[in-house]
Order: sequence, then C-alpha cells, then structure tokens
Amino acid sequence: MIDYHIHTPLCRHSTGSMDDCVRYAVSTGMTEICFLDHLTIRPGKTAKSMDPTEVSLYFNAVQVLKDRYKNRIRIKGGLEVDFNPEVNGLIEALTNTFSFDVIAASIHFLGELDIVSRSEAWIHAHMDPDLLYSRYLEQLREMLTYDYFDLICHIDLPKKFGKTFSGSFRSEMDDILSVIKKKGIAVEVNTSGYDHPIGEAYPSPDILAVCRKLGISITIGSDAHHPESIGKHFAKALAQIQKIGYKHLTAFSNRNPFKIRIADMVSSTLNSGCPKEI
Repeated sequence: MIDYHIHTPLCRHSTGSMDDCVRYAVSTGMTEICFLDHLTIRPGKTAKSMDPTEVSLYFNAVQVLKDRYKNRIRIKGGLEVDFNPEVNGLIEALTNTFSFDVIAASIHFLGELDIVSRSEAWIHAHMDPDLLYSRYLEQLREMLTYDYFDLICHIDLPKKFGKTFSGSFRSEMDDILSVIKKKGIAVEVNTSGYDHPIGEAYPSPDILAVCRKLGISITIGSDAHHPESIGKHFAKALAQIQKIGYKHLTAFSNRNPFKIRIADMVSSTLNSGCPKEI
C-alpha cells in the first residue's frame, strides 16, 4: 500500500517526527510513503507551513530516511505548494533546485479567506456557497495555466464543512478536469474528508467518476498530520476507487509518474513485499 500525503512538524500543525511516521507506516504494512509537506508563501502573512529557507532541511531529512529505511519501505519526498501567482518565481526556483519526487498543488486561500479554517465566516452560512465555489474554480483554472506541479490535492476542498456546490458548476468542473487530463496531471484521492463534516473523500464520487471517464491518473493520500493517521480510511476509499473502475494508482519518482496495480498493493501489504512498477 502507498500513502502519498504525509506532513511533518515543519508545517507547524503536525505532531510526531518524520522517523515516527516511517516506523508507523512500516508497522502497518505500507510499502511506499511520500512526505508532502506544506509550502505556503504569503508575503506579510503567517502560514502553517515550512519557511522557504527550510526546504533544504526538509529535502535532506527525506534523503536520510530514504537511505535509513531502504530495505524496509520506499520513501518519497515532495511539496504541497499553495497556489499563489505572486510568488510563482520563487516556487519555480525552489522546485527546480531540489530533486523532489513529486510536486503537488493545492488551494487553501481565496485572497484573505482561508477556506479550511473553522473560524472563517462562510462556514457559519455568512457566505453564499456558490460565490465561494465560483471564486475557487476561477483560481483552480488559473492554477492550471502554470506547469510546476504534477499532482492536485483535494480538488473539491471547499466542501469540507458540508457546503457542496450547486449543479450550475458541474460543467465548469468537467471543463477543468479536461484541462487536467490534457496536461497529464494526476488527481489525489484524499481520505481526510471522511473525518470532516462532509464525510467523504476528496474528490466526491461523481467527480472521481468523471476523472475515470477521462482517463485521469489518481493517487491516494491520507493528509496525515500525525503518524496514526497514515493510511486512515484507505479500505473505504479503495473500495470506492475500484467500484468506479480504477485498477491502478499513480506513484512518482524524480517527478516521473508510474502506475501500481491496486491488486498488487493489497497483495504486497499482506506479503510485506514491494509493489510492482509497470
């Protein structure tokens, strides 16, 4: 089994060391994990993220763990980069400097609005959900004009607190998914949503079904912020993924994607072996 979204204490809101995460993953039969910690750059603002000056520290820590555990588990390293066109030059410089395995993109902020914060007004019905989704999809479309990332995290994140978008946005989301397919970007199935008020993974089953129809590659991540969340809700998510028709998940090495058979992952977990690349 693989988990492609694990955070570290560098993001300022995660507990447990990177070594703790690896040891827990090994104990649960994981064959490959990817640290995908936050890089959120908002000049003049505080953010729950590593500082750009810490990227080298983070990268080197991943390399140490790769070597330390090379005979027990495959470890990958990447960044979850919060989209901000104002700092795109810095983002591209950082992602080109370090040989990460994968660069993921996500959207947590719409201007000053933190769409995942429980303290924001829209959560309490003070903001029209359709206005929220309109702004989010506009930013998602803008993000897709850039080429620094390989993967999109929790693509329908604004639903976190139970506010789903209306059918009027269905065609717009489908158009965005078509762009994702054309650019060869993978979409993450993020299982943290099962613990949020929405009670389902990101993306929703209907969006995931469109991804399958278009032939968009997917991977799976827990968005773990402490070791015990690694692989959480994967059985439920994989059942949904397979029901929709996916037979493979995508993993990455040096920014190059490769596919792993879901059946092999389940088998390898039981046999403590490594999944096969195809």
